[in-house]
Amino acid sequence: MAERQETSVMVSIQEILRDAQHREEQEKIETQQRAREDEQRRLEELRRKQEAEQERLRAEESDRQRRAFEEQKRQAEIQALQEAAIQRAKMEAEAQARLAEMASRQEHERQLHALTHDKSKRRLQLFLAGLGVLVFALAIGGGYVIKQSNDKANAAEAHARALEAEKQDVEAQQRRLQFELESTKDPEKIAELQARLTEQTQKLETISTQITQTKKPGPAAGGGGGGGGANKATTGNKPPCNCTPGDPLCSCL
Repeated sequence: MAERQETSVMVSIQEILRDAQHREEQEKIETQQRAREDEQRRLEELRRKQEAEQERLRAEESDRQRRAFEEQKRQAEIQALQEAAIQRAKMEAEAQARLAEMASRQEHERQLHALTHDKSKRRLQLFLAGLGVLVFALAIGGGYVIKQSNDKANAAEAHARALEAEKQDVEAQQRRLQFELESTKDPEKIAELQARLTEQTQKLETISTQITQTKKPGPAAGGGGGGGGANKATTGNKPPCNCTPGDPLCSCL
């Protein structure tokens, strides 16, 4: 009886020990599980912080790139405006230089024309003075012939000067029209300037033809009988006359 009781007590103690051991193992497992869960939460929180930091860095980099792009764009616009202003100033300076050169050329041509006109007047005055002496020395009948020749020479010279002056005016108009044609981009203006330039070109050709015809020597007057033949022979031995018609100092007259 006592042995059974002792055995029953031993069994009870063993069961208590097994239960205690089981509870201890279960608590250990639960403690490990909680530790793993805590570690997992810590790692998850760390991962979220890293992702948030990376997102913040990406946003800052994107904002920095956007500001850099906007600054580059602004600098490019400023440079384009500066280059356009420099190009416009250069074109205006070139246009002013062309206008100044054209004005200087026209003034030079006007001065040359005035100087040529003054020289022609002085030559005419000298010719008239010599002609007066010659008329005084010659007979009255010969004076009429000389006067008539002088009138023709004066008329021819005046006509030649008028044609030369008109030619210079037309050439000046051509240069002005050509400059305006190079400076404009308006199609209607270009067509108008080209038409006016063609008109001035035709006018210049007509004036040049008249000047050429004016400079041609007139036909020699033919004589009668044997005297005429002698004059022709004498004329044939003389060198050709290349003087401008109406030149008062020409030795051919």
